[in-house]
Amino acid sequence: MKKMTAFALLTVAASALLPETSYAQSACEIYRVKKGDSLRGITKKAYGNNDFRVIYDANRDEVGRNPNIIEVGIVLRLPCADGSLPGEQQKAPTLAEMAPDAISFVTANGYLPYTDESLPRQGIFTTLVERAMLRADPEQEYTVTFVNDWAAHLEALLPSMAFDASFPWTQPACENSVKLTQYEAKGCETYIYSAPFYEIVEVFFAQNGSGYDSTVDFVDLEGANICRPEGYPTTHLAELYLLPPVTKLTQPERISDCFDMLMAGEVDVVALDSRAGSHAAEAMGISEVVSENPNLNNIVSLQIAVHRENPNAEKLIEMLNRGLLNMHQSGEWRDLIAEGLQSEIQVQAGSVMN
Repeated sequence: MKKMTAFALLTVAASALLPETSYAQSACEIYRVKKGDSLRGITKKAYGNNDFRVIYDANRDEVGRNPNIIEVGIVLRLPCADGSLPGEQQKAPTLAEMAPDAISFVTANGYLPYTDESLPRQGIFTTLVERAMLRADPEQEYTVTFVNDWAAHLEALLPSMAFDASFPWTQPACENSVKLTQYEAKGCETYIYSAPFYEIVEVFFAQNGSGYDSTVDFVDLEGANICRPEGYPTTHLAELYLLPPVTKLTQPERISDCFDMLMAGEVDVVALDSRAGSHAAEAMGISEVVSENPNLNNIVSLQIAVHRENPNAEKLIEMLNRGLLNMHQSGEWRDLIAEGLQSEIQVQAGSVMN
């Protein structure tokens, strides 16, 4: 049994509704960007560190997709120490306001180095959640259970309220319904998601010398048979136009099944997170004949999913976001990631997705 979380993505009000702005740079204020500013520079002056994502995550709508470019004159809200935005009176939910019982999370084994009961602290993601819950409310009880059927998490366990939340998941691109699979469309209708708590690099594994191990354009995967385990999100494949009928999608139960099919020539590539796929290939003894294509990769954000009908859904998401934002601002989040990756180097991956 363990625990987990996500970090705060704070919404931005329209600039016309904002109070008078200033040119000072302190936490918990409204700030108008001037010539020569950068998010990193503003963060350094406001918080004393270079972790600009604190400001970026609170102002994504204003800044846009590229945090390295900010327009002169846009208005930013610099988050307060408690995670609230300037001008807001955010009150942390008390135990009485939250569910009286322990909050129950569900994840699964075999997603090395992120979630597995054999790993130190049950993996990097579990460590993040445990600490975020502690920072949000040290008195709130919670549990994390490992159920090794990813699809069942969203299809049965959360809808039945057997658990409150599941991690990790990728929030579908709900604003672009044309690209969504039926599974992802249901996810948009049924679940709410925390802010991103971690980013992974999705890649394509192929047999060495197959051609798919060195192709340089995603369009070269058109017509390929792509293997991705059942229950794993396919949002990034949809965004790359790599779902049927452009490609063939094979979805067996386990990561190991995908690699077995790759070695047998039944599929062309395996679409997986770089670290998880590398761990699996190493554990199966095929790392010398299978490799990830270094030219084709996609960064994907991960979230926690909570069923919309859960009576405490909004408060739970707010609590998780607030806890991780606290970690993010203090530098604790970065330290835990560094510790987790160091532990990964020292641990032999002995299992793959069950």
